[in-house]
Amino acid sequence: MRSRLVAAVVALGAAACTASDPPPAPYDLPLPPGFPPMAVPADNPTTEPGVALGRQLYHDVRLSPDGRRACASCHRQDRAFTDPAAPGVLPHVNLAWSRNFLWDGRFVGTLEEAMVMEVEDFFQTDVARLAEPDLEAMFAAAFGTPEITTTRAAYALAQFQRTLTSGAAPYDRYWAGDASALDAAAQRGLALFYSERAECFHCHGTRLFTDNQFHNIGLDADVAGTGRGAITGAAGDDGRWKTPTLRNVALTGPYMHDDRFATLEEVVAFYSSGVALSPTLDTIIRIGGFQLTPEEQADLVAFLRSLTDEAFVTDPRLGPPP
Repeated sequence: MRSRLVAAVVALGAAACTASDPPPAPYDLPLPPGFPPMAVPADNPTTEPGVALGRQLYHDVRLSPDGRRACASCHRQDRAFTDPAAPGVLPHVNLAWSRNFLWDGRFVGTLEEAMVMEVEDFFQTDVARLAEPDLEAMFAAAFGTPEITTTRAAYALAQFQRTLTSGAAPYDRYWAGDASALDAAAQRGLALFYSERAECFHCHGTRLFTDNQFHNIGLDADVAGTGRGAITGAAGDDGRWKTPTLRNVALTGPYMHDDRFATLEEVVAFYSSGVALSPTLDTIIRIGGFQLTPEEQADLVAFLRSLTDEAFVTDPRLGPPP
């Protein structure tokens, strides 16, 4: 993988714009307040034509050899870039801060490397299908020449993925000082979320609402050879799955790696009384569950619903190109 990337970077440099060509316009990518810095590699700056190409490819069925599916086929904007009909799909939200990809972390690397994996291994993209005048013009605008390669396609997708940043939910307005942004139930749920009573914040407490790590939260008693352990072969990783972001979580059901819970109410009820004991159960998870009252469960759900970023799921700049 890395040898292919090195060769691709050399090729990109060789095909770069000449000294007389103006550089592509940078893409305005403001971060939500309080978010950590976003790492952008020097060999793939975020530019207007690069993002435009990535957006086109994300929604373009020509990315697949049979012309039947695109990234957006399983990642719908109105569902925070996931799809209830696609089993086990993680949302494409704030992935610019992730290095562990997929539920079991079978791919670890940069966003660019993850997109190369998607283009070359998941889609098995045939670049000949992309060699059409409209895309050649977009590749030329993004990279200086109309040459189409899987790495260039992946780099453009990575640029677009960096624009899939969500941080403007009612909770964020409350965080910024607008006390009216959350109702009383959501405020109680917020306090519970960050308390030792419910312990949610240990895995979901950052502004990203995920630590991007792996945890066994007690879904099953028999965890041998499952989750992260199936990838690493280490018994201590059995039953551990990636922490999904809770941003827009009201839109991203069904929940868990195997879609076992249909609603947020079911998820919270599981944490309250459904936790199963297993050898790798995280120490922050209480055996048998947290025994939350019905009122506490309802307050937590109210808070989780306050993480829905309506601007993100309706922004026309993230949807299909005109």
